[in-house]
Amino acid sequence: MTNQPLADLQALYLQALRLGSGRQADRALQTALDQRLPVESLYLDIFQPSAYEIGRLWQRNEFSVGQEHLATAIIERQMGDLHPLFRPAQARPKTVVMGCVADERHRLGIRMVADFFELDGWTVHDLGADVPTATFAAMVRELHADLVGLSAQMVFHVPTIAELVSELDRIGLSGLPVMVGGLPFVQQPELYQALGVRFSAVDARQAVTKANQAVP
Repeated sequence: MTNQPLADLQALYLQALRLGSGRQADRALQTALDQRLPVESLYLDIFQPSAYEIGRLWQRNEFSVGQEHLATAIIERQMGDLHPLFRPAQARPKTVVMGCVADERHRLGIRMVADFFELDGWTVHDLGADVPTATFAAMVRELHADLVGLSAQMVFHVPTIAELVSELDRIGLSGLPVMVGGLPFVQQPELYQALGVRFSAVDARQAVTKANQAVP
């Protein structure tokens, strides 16, 4: 079988999501696996751009809420299937607590980041979507985090990041490194500087690289 270019695989996968067809998405993903595409590439070159495109279509009213939820559910299911492939070569003595800020329900991005941190050997605690600010801060302290990871996919949730940083300061965790991610930070790479956090990242691979620099 002739290998298909990555762009063709991306197009096949996105078309499956647009149709809401989990079976077609599975076939596209299996084609990529048959071509021995690394699991990191599946995430960064197929899942991530497809999720961004689905979000763009929804924002332009070309995708209904139901279609967006269905497409996201397909990606999440496949990520669950692929999770066993994220086996670290060795463990690192570092802990990250991550999740979506309060009212942010788009958790796909933070799940991708969590898997990349697991692959790198970190101890990962993913709190998931819509984590209340006080609860998030309390878990950071309880789990003795070396790093905090926050996701805000919708621009109107970005101010909640600053609120969480203030809550960490209030409970005595001032100075703890905080990283942020999400579409607003892809579109505006310098946005993080106004929020009192250490850094932002455009994808999961960059997040791990910068985290290891912030937490030697």
